Amino acid sequence: MNNSNKMCALLSNVTTYDNLKPLTDNRPISTLPFDCKYRMIDFPLSSLANANVKDILLTFNEGETQSVYDHIGSGKEWGLSSLGSHFFVYIMQDFLRKKEQGLPFYETQLEFLKKSRAPYTVLIGSKILANVDLQAVLKVHQASGNKVTAVYKKASSDSLNPYDSVLRFDEETGKPLAILHKDLEDPQPTGNLLLNTFICDTDFLSDFIRERHANGDEEFASVNRHIRNHLSKLDGVGVYEYTGYASNIIDIKTYFEANLEMLEPKNFTSLLYGAKPIYTKIKNEVPTFFAETSDVNGSQFGSGCVVKGKVTGSLISRGVNLEENTDIERSLIFAGSTVKAGAQIKNAILDKNVVIEPGVKIIGKPDSEPLVIAKGSRITEDIIAG
Repeated sequence: MNNSNKMCALLSNVTTYDNLKPLTDNRPISTLPFDCKYRMIDFPLSSLANANVKDILLTFNEGETQSVYDHIGSGKEWGLSSLGSHFFVYIMQDFLRKKEQGLPFYETQLEFLKKSRAPYTVLIGSKILANVDLQAVLKVHQASGNKVTAVYKKASSDSLNPYDSVLRFDEETGKPLAILHKDLEDPQPTGNLLLNTFICDTDFLSDFIRERHANGDEEFASVNRHIRNHLSKLDGVGVYEYTGYASNIIDIKTYFEANLEMLEPKNFTSLLYGAKPIYTKIKNEVPTFFAETSDVNGSQFGSGCVVKGKVTGSLISRGVNLEENTDIERSLIFAGSTVKAGAQIKNAILDKNVVIEPGVKIIGKPDSEPLVIAKGSRITEDIIAG
Protein backbone atom coordinates (compact mmCIF):
# COMPACT_ATOMS: atom_id res chain seq x y z
CA MET A 1 0.00 0.00 0.00
CA ASN A 2 1.46 3.40 -0.97
CA ASN A 3 1.44 6.18 1.61
CA SER A 4 -1.43 8.01 -0.11
CA ASN A 5 -3.75 5.13 0.88
CA LYS A 6 -2.30 4.51 4.35
CA MET A 7 -4.72 4.24 7.26
CA CYS A 8 -4.22 4.18 11.01
CA ALA A 9 -6.96 3.31 13.51
CA LEU A 10 -8.48 4.29 16.83
CA LEU A 11 -10.15 1.13 18.20
CA SER A 12 -12.46 1.96 21.11
CA ASN A 13 -13.43 -0.70 23.65
CA VAL A 14 -14.94 1.35 26.50
CA THR A 15 -18.67 0.67 26.08
CA THR A 16 -20.27 -1.16 29.01
CA TYR A 17 -23.79 -2.53 29.46
CA ASP A 18 -25.15 -3.77 32.80
CA ASN A 19 -27.45 -6.03 30.77
CA LEU A 20 -24.40 -8.11 29.75
CA LYS A 21 -23.48 -9.02 33.32
CA PRO A 22 -22.32 -11.47 34.67
CA LEU A 23 -20.56 -12.25 31.37
CA THR A 24 -18.72 -8.92 31.58
CA ASP A 25 -17.91 -9.01 35.31
CA ASN A 26 -14.31 -10.04 34.57
CA ARG A 27 -13.88 -9.10 30.91
CA PRO A 28 -14.76 -6.22 28.53
CA ILE A 29 -17.27 -6.71 25.74
CA SER A 30 -14.34 -6.94 23.33
CA THR A 31 -13.15 -10.29 24.76
CA LEU A 32 -16.55 -11.98 25.00
CA PRO A 33 -16.30 -15.40 23.31
CA PHE A 34 -18.14 -15.83 20.02
CA ASP A 35 -18.93 -18.83 17.84
CA CYS A 36 -16.82 -21.36 19.77
CA LYS A 37 -13.34 -19.97 19.08
CA TYR A 38 -13.49 -16.22 18.38
CA ARG A 39 -13.62 -13.11 20.57
CA MET A 40 -15.57 -9.94 19.76
CA ILE A 41 -12.38 -7.93 19.21
CA ASP A 42 -11.32 -10.36 16.45
CA PHE A 43 -13.80 -8.71 14.07
CA PRO A 44 -12.52 -5.10 14.07
CA LEU A 45 -8.92 -6.33 14.29
CA SER A 46 -9.49 -8.55 11.24
CA SER A 47 -11.13 -5.72 9.29
CA LEU A 48 -8.06 -3.61 10.03
CA ALA A 49 -5.64 -6.44 9.17
CA ASN A 50 -7.42 -7.11 5.85
CA ALA A 51 -7.04 -3.39 5.02
CA ASN A 52 -3.31 -3.51 5.90
CA VAL A 53 -3.71 -1.11 8.83
CA LYS A 54 -0.51 -1.40 10.87
CA ASP A 55 -0.85 1.42 13.43
CA ILE A 56 -3.64 0.98 16.00
CA LEU A 57 -4.42 2.78 19.25
CA LEU A 58 -6.72 0.62 21.41
CA THR A 59 -8.67 2.23 24.25
CA PHE A 60 -9.90 0.19 27.23
CA ASN A 61 -11.31 0.76 30.67
CA GLU A 62 -8.97 0.48 33.63
CA GLY A 63 -8.78 -3.04 35.03
CA GLU A 64 -10.09 -4.70 31.86
CA THR A 65 -6.90 -5.36 29.96
CA GLN A 66 -5.76 -8.74 31.32
CA SER A 67 -8.05 -10.80 29.09
CA VAL A 68 -7.15 -8.50 26.18
CA TYR A 69 -3.42 -9.11 26.54
CA ASP A 70 -4.03 -12.84 27.03
CA HIS A 71 -5.90 -12.95 23.73
CA ILE A 72 -3.98 -10.50 21.54
CA GLY A 73 -0.47 -11.31 22.77
CA SER A 74 2.02 -9.91 20.27
CA GLY A 75 -0.75 -9.38 17.72
CA LYS A 76 0.86 -11.69 15.16
CA GLU A 77 -2.47 -13.20 14.03
CA TRP A 78 -3.50 -9.71 12.83
CA GLY A 79 -0.10 -8.78 11.38
CA LEU A 80 0.76 -6.48 14.29
CA SER A 81 4.06 -8.12 15.22
CA SER A 82 5.72 -7.51 11.86
CA LEU A 83 8.29 -4.84 11.09
CA GLY A 84 6.66 -1.43 10.78
CA SER A 85 3.56 -2.35 12.78
CA HIS A 86 2.61 -0.70 16.06
CA PHE A 87 -0.27 -1.10 18.46
CA PHE A 88 -0.70 0.81 21.69
CA VAL A 89 -3.11 0.46 24.60
CA TYR A 90 -4.62 3.58 26.16
CA ILE A 91 -6.65 3.59 29.39
CA MET A 92 -9.78 5.75 29.29
CA GLN A 93 -9.49 6.65 32.99
CA ASP A 94 -6.12 8.34 32.23
CA PHE A 95 -8.11 10.67 29.99
CA LEU A 96 -10.56 11.39 32.82
CA ARG A 97 -7.78 12.07 35.33
CA LYS A 98 -6.07 14.50 32.94
CA LYS A 99 -9.37 16.25 32.35
CA GLU A 100 -9.95 16.66 36.09
CA GLN A 101 -6.44 18.14 36.48
CA GLY A 102 -6.96 20.60 33.63
CA LEU A 103 -4.29 18.91 31.48
CA PRO A 104 -4.42 18.38 27.67
CA PHE A 105 -6.44 15.16 27.74
CA TYR A 106 -6.41 14.38 24.00
CA GLU A 107 -2.64 14.62 23.60
CA THR A 108 -2.16 10.83 23.34
CA GLN A 109 -4.58 10.56 20.42
CA LEU A 110 -3.12 13.60 18.67
CA GLU A 111 0.45 12.34 19.10
CA PHE A 112 -0.57 8.94 17.74
CA LEU A 113 -2.21 10.48 14.66
CA LYS A 114 0.85 12.64 14.02
CA LYS A 115 3.36 9.79 14.30
CA SER A 116 1.31 7.41 12.15
CA ARG A 117 1.76 9.69 9.10
CA ALA A 118 -1.41 8.19 7.67
CA PRO A 119 -3.66 10.42 5.53
CA TYR A 120 -6.73 8.50 6.78
CA THR A 121 -7.92 7.25 10.16
CA VAL A 122 -10.39 4.46 10.90
CA LEU A 123 -12.62 4.88 13.95
CA ILE A 124 -14.09 1.52 14.97
CA GLY A 125 -15.45 -0.34 18.01
CA SER A 126 -15.89 -3.94 19.15
CA LYS A 127 -19.53 -4.26 20.21
CA ILE A 128 -21.03 -4.58 16.72
CA LEU A 129 -20.31 -7.86 14.94
CA ALA A 130 -19.52 -7.17 11.29
CA ASN A 131 -16.90 -7.95 8.66
CA VAL A 132 -16.42 -4.56 7.02
CA ASP A 133 -14.19 -4.24 3.95
CA LEU A 134 -12.37 -1.04 4.94
CA GLN A 135 -10.50 -0.83 1.64
CA ALA A 136 -13.85 -0.63 -0.15
CA VAL A 137 -14.97 2.08 2.27
CA LEU A 138 -11.71 3.97 1.67
CA LYS A 139 -12.26 3.95 -2.11
CA VAL A 140 -15.73 5.45 -1.67
CA HIS A 141 -14.35 7.97 0.80
CA GLN A 142 -11.58 9.06 -1.59
CA ALA A 143 -13.90 9.27 -4.60
CA SER A 144 -16.43 11.39 -2.70
CA GLY A 145 -13.91 13.95 -1.47
CA ASN A 146 -15.63 13.91 1.91
CA LYS A 147 -13.83 14.37 5.22
CA VAL A 148 -15.79 11.64 7.02
CA THR A 149 -17.50 8.50 5.73
CA ALA A 150 -19.91 6.70 8.09
CA VAL A 151 -20.69 2.98 7.66
CA TYR A 152 -24.29 1.86 8.18
CA LYS A 153 -26.52 -1.16 7.55
CA LYS A 154 -30.21 -1.22 6.69
CA ALA A 155 -32.09 -3.12 9.37
CA SER A 156 -35.74 -3.88 10.04
CA SER A 157 -37.36 -1.68 12.64
CA ASP A 158 -38.17 -4.75 14.74
CA SER A 159 -34.49 -5.65 14.99
CA LEU A 160 -33.39 -2.23 16.26
CA ASN A 161 -32.90 -1.65 19.96
CA PRO A 162 -33.52 1.49 22.03
CA TYR A 163 -29.75 1.98 22.46
CA ASP A 164 -28.96 1.77 18.75
CA SER A 165 -27.74 4.80 16.84
CA VAL A 166 -30.00 5.21 13.81
CA LEU A 167 -28.79 7.29 10.90
CA ARG A 168 -31.08 9.52 8.85
CA PHE A 169 -29.59 10.93 5.67
CA ASP A 170 -30.60 12.62 2.43
CA GLU A 171 -31.04 9.80 -0.09
CA GLU A 172 -29.86 12.01 -2.97
CA THR A 173 -26.78 13.65 -1.44
CA GLY A 174 -25.93 11.05 1.23
CA LYS A 175 -25.54 13.84 3.79
CA PRO A 176 -26.48 12.71 7.33
CA LEU A 177 -29.46 14.64 8.67
CA ALA A 178 -29.70 13.23 12.19
CA ILE A 179 -28.36 10.62 14.56
CA LEU A 180 -30.93 9.37 17.03
CA HIS A 181 -31.69 6.46 19.28
CA LYS A 182 -34.26 4.03 18.02
CA ASP A 183 -37.78 5.34 18.65
CA LEU A 184 -39.96 2.33 19.45
CA GLU A 185 -42.99 4.17 18.01
CA ASP A 186 -41.24 5.01 14.75
CA PRO A 187 -43.61 3.77 12.00
CA GLN A 188 -40.83 3.35 9.41
CA PRO A 189 -40.30 -0.33 8.51
CA THR A 190 -36.51 -0.01 8.31
CA GLY A 191 -33.75 1.99 9.90
CA ASN A 192 -30.13 2.69 9.06
CA LEU A 193 -28.11 1.16 11.89
CA LEU A 194 -24.89 3.11 12.38
CA LEU A 195 -22.08 0.56 12.79
CA ASN A 196 -19.90 3.02 14.73
CA THR A 197 -17.29 2.66 11.99
CA PHE A 198 -15.90 5.71 10.18
CA ILE A 199 -13.05 6.68 7.89
CA CYS A 200 -11.85 10.24 8.42
CA ASP A 201 -9.21 12.44 6.82
CA THR A 202 -6.55 12.48 9.52
CA ASP A 203 -5.88 16.23 9.25
CA PHE A 204 -9.59 16.92 9.66
CA LEU A 205 -9.81 14.52 12.63
CA SER A 206 -6.85 16.14 14.37
CA ASP A 207 -8.40 19.60 13.94
CA PHE A 208 -11.76 18.23 15.13
CA ILE A 209 -10.17 16.84 18.32
CA ARG A 210 -8.38 20.12 19.03
CA GLU A 211 -11.64 21.99 18.53
CA ARG A 212 -13.45 19.74 21.01
CA HIS A 213 -10.76 20.56 23.58
CA ALA A 214 -10.75 24.29 22.82
CA ASN A 215 -14.54 24.46 23.16
CA GLY A 216 -14.53 22.56 26.43
CA ASP A 217 -16.52 19.78 24.78
CA GLU A 218 -15.36 17.18 27.28
CA GLU A 219 -18.36 14.91 27.71
CA PHE A 220 -16.87 11.89 25.95
CA ALA A 221 -13.45 10.27 26.14
CA SER A 222 -14.16 8.36 22.92
CA VAL A 223 -13.32 10.20 19.69
CA ASN A 224 -15.69 7.80 17.91
CA ARG A 225 -18.55 9.01 20.09
CA HIS A 226 -17.68 12.66 19.47
CA ILE A 227 -17.80 12.10 15.70
CA ARG A 228 -21.09 10.23 16.03
CA ASN A 229 -22.70 13.01 18.05
CA HIS A 230 -21.53 15.77 15.67
CA LEU A 231 -22.08 13.87 12.42
CA SER A 232 -25.16 15.77 11.27
CA LYS A 233 -23.51 19.12 12.09
CA LEU A 234 -20.31 18.58 10.11
CA ASP A 235 -19.64 19.51 6.49
CA GLY A 236 -18.15 16.95 4.14
CA VAL A 237 -19.78 13.82 5.57
CA GLY A 238 -20.87 10.86 3.46
CA VAL A 239 -22.17 7.34 4.01
CA TYR A 240 -21.30 3.78 2.99
CA GLU A 241 -23.84 0.93 3.07
CA TYR A 242 -22.59 -2.36 4.51
CA THR A 243 -24.67 -5.29 3.23
CA GLY A 244 -23.16 -8.23 5.11
CA TYR A 245 -24.16 -9.78 8.42
CA ALA A 246 -24.19 -7.45 11.44
CA SER A 247 -25.39 -7.72 15.01
CA ASN A 248 -25.32 -5.09 17.74
CA ILE A 249 -24.46 -6.65 21.11
CA ILE A 250 -26.09 -4.72 23.97
CA ASP A 251 -27.47 -7.39 26.32
CA ILE A 252 -27.52 -11.11 27.06
CA LYS A 253 -30.38 -11.73 24.62
CA THR A 254 -28.71 -10.06 21.60
CA TYR A 255 -25.42 -11.79 22.40
CA PHE A 256 -27.09 -15.20 22.73
CA GLU A 257 -29.08 -14.80 19.52
CA ALA A 258 -26.06 -13.60 17.53
CA ASN A 259 -24.20 -16.79 18.48
CA LEU A 260 -27.16 -19.01 17.59
CA GLU A 261 -27.47 -17.22 14.23
CA MET A 262 -24.08 -18.68 13.33
CA LEU A 263 -25.81 -22.06 13.07
CA GLU A 264 -27.46 -20.72 9.90
CA PRO A 265 -25.04 -21.33 6.99
CA LYS A 266 -25.89 -18.01 5.32
CA ASN A 267 -25.01 -15.98 8.42
CA PHE A 268 -21.95 -18.11 9.21
CA THR A 269 -20.51 -17.73 5.73
CA SER A 270 -21.32 -14.01 5.44
CA LEU A 271 -19.60 -13.09 8.70
CA LEU A 272 -16.73 -15.55 8.98
CA TYR A 273 -15.89 -16.92 5.55
CA GLY A 274 -16.53 -14.19 3.02
CA ALA A 275 -13.90 -12.59 0.82
CA LYS A 276 -12.25 -11.12 3.93
CA PRO A 277 -11.35 -13.72 6.60
CA ILE A 278 -11.65 -13.33 10.36
CA TYR A 279 -8.48 -14.08 12.32
CA THR A 280 -8.21 -15.22 15.93
CA LYS A 281 -5.63 -16.46 18.39
CA ILE A 282 -4.28 -19.81 17.22
CA LYS A 283 -4.33 -22.73 19.67
CA ASN A 284 -2.80 -26.03 18.68
CA GLU A 285 -5.17 -28.56 20.23
CA VAL A 286 -6.37 -32.05 19.42
CA PRO A 287 -9.63 -32.33 17.45
CA THR A 288 -12.91 -32.80 19.29
CA PHE A 289 -13.70 -36.44 20.11
CA PHE A 290 -17.22 -37.75 19.49
CA ALA A 291 -17.92 -41.03 21.30
CA GLU A 292 -20.27 -43.69 19.94
CA THR A 293 -22.82 -42.57 22.53
CA SER A 294 -22.85 -38.98 21.20
CA ASP A 295 -25.86 -37.63 19.29
CA VAL A 296 -25.15 -34.27 17.65
CA ASN A 297 -27.53 -32.17 15.53
CA GLY A 298 -27.14 -28.64 14.13
CA SER A 299 -24.31 -27.61 16.46
CA GLN A 300 -20.75 -26.28 16.36
CA PHE A 301 -17.70 -27.23 18.42
CA GLY A 302 -14.30 -25.80 19.16
CA SER A 303 -11.26 -28.08 19.34
CA GLY A 304 -10.28 -30.34 22.25
CA CYS A 305 -13.80 -31.30 23.40
CA VAL A 306 -14.98 -34.73 24.52
CA VAL A 307 -18.61 -35.38 23.56
CA LYS A 308 -20.44 -38.43 24.90
CA GLY A 309 -23.99 -37.05 25.16
CA LYS A 310 -26.66 -35.35 23.07
CA VAL A 311 -26.16 -31.84 21.66
CA THR A 312 -28.82 -29.97 19.66
CA GLY A 313 -28.70 -26.43 18.24
CA SER A 314 -25.82 -25.36 20.49
CA LEU A 315 -22.30 -23.90 20.33
CA ILE A 316 -19.61 -25.61 22.40
CA SER A 317 -16.25 -23.87 22.91
CA ARG A 318 -12.78 -25.39 23.23
CA GLY A 319 -11.93 -28.04 25.79
CA VAL A 320 -15.48 -28.80 26.99
CA ASN A 321 -16.28 -32.22 28.49
CA LEU A 322 -19.82 -33.54 28.00
CA GLU A 323 -20.23 -36.85 29.81
CA GLU A 324 -22.61 -39.76 29.14
CA ASN A 325 -26.37 -39.13 28.91
CA THR A 326 -26.00 -35.34 28.98
CA ASP A 327 -28.58 -33.38 27.02
CA ILE A 328 -27.52 -29.95 25.69
CA GLU A 329 -30.10 -27.94 23.75
CA ARG A 330 -30.02 -24.36 22.41
CA SER A 331 -27.16 -23.35 24.68
CA LEU A 332 -23.66 -21.85 24.69
CA ILE A 333 -20.96 -23.59 26.70
CA PHE A 334 -17.67 -21.73 27.10
CA ALA A 335 -14.16 -23.15 27.22
CA GLY A 336 -13.07 -25.60 29.90
CA SER A 337 -16.54 -26.39 31.25
CA THR A 338 -17.69 -29.86 32.30
CA VAL A 339 -21.24 -31.22 32.20
CA LYS A 340 -21.37 -34.46 34.14
CA ALA A 341 -23.40 -37.58 33.46
CA GLY A 342 -27.16 -37.19 33.13
CA ALA A 343 -27.21 -33.39 33.39
CA GLN A 344 -29.50 -31.28 31.16
CA ILE A 345 -28.67 -27.79 29.83
CA LYS A 346 -31.34 -25.93 27.85
CA ASN A 347 -31.59 -22.25 26.86
CA ALA A 348 -28.55 -21.36 28.91
CA ILE A 349 -25.03 -19.94 28.79
CA LEU A 350 -22.27 -21.61 30.81
CA ASP A 351 -19.27 -19.30 31.21
CA LYS A 352 -15.69 -20.61 31.32
CA ASN A 353 -14.69 -23.45 33.65
CA VAL A 354 -18.21 -24.15 34.93
CA VAL A 355 -18.90 -27.60 36.40
CA ILE A 356 -22.43 -29.04 36.32
CA GLU A 357 -22.74 -32.00 38.68
CA PRO A 358 -24.44 -35.29 37.67
CA GLY A 359 -28.17 -35.15 36.98
CA VAL A 360 -28.48 -31.38 37.50
CA LYS A 361 -30.91 -29.45 35.27
CA ILE A 362 -30.16 -25.91 34.03
CA ILE A 363 -33.24 -24.87 32.06
CA GLY A 364 -34.09 -21.36 30.88
CA LYS A 365 -37.30 -20.20 29.27
CA PRO A 366 -37.11 -20.49 25.45
CA ASP A 367 -39.02 -17.23 24.87
CA SER A 368 -36.79 -15.01 27.03
CA GLU A 369 -33.09 -14.40 27.61
CA PRO A 370 -31.11 -17.50 28.62
CA LEU A 371 -30.02 -18.46 32.10
CA VAL A 372 -26.38 -17.51 32.67
CA ILE A 373 -24.05 -19.50 34.92
CA ALA A 374 -21.12 -17.35 36.03
CA LYS A 375 -17.49 -18.20 35.32
CA GLY A 376 -15.97 -20.89 37.52
CA SER A 377 -19.26 -21.91 39.16
CA ARG A 378 -19.94 -25.43 40.42
CA ILE A 379 -23.68 -26.17 40.22
CA THR A 380 -25.03 -28.96 42.42
CA GLU A 381 -28.77 -28.23 42.33
CA ASP A 382 -31.34 -27.65 39.60
CA ILE A 383 -31.88 -24.11 38.27
CA ILE A 384 -35.12 -23.85 36.31
CA ALA A 385 -36.59 -20.55 35.10
CA GLY A 386 -40.13 -19.89 36.30
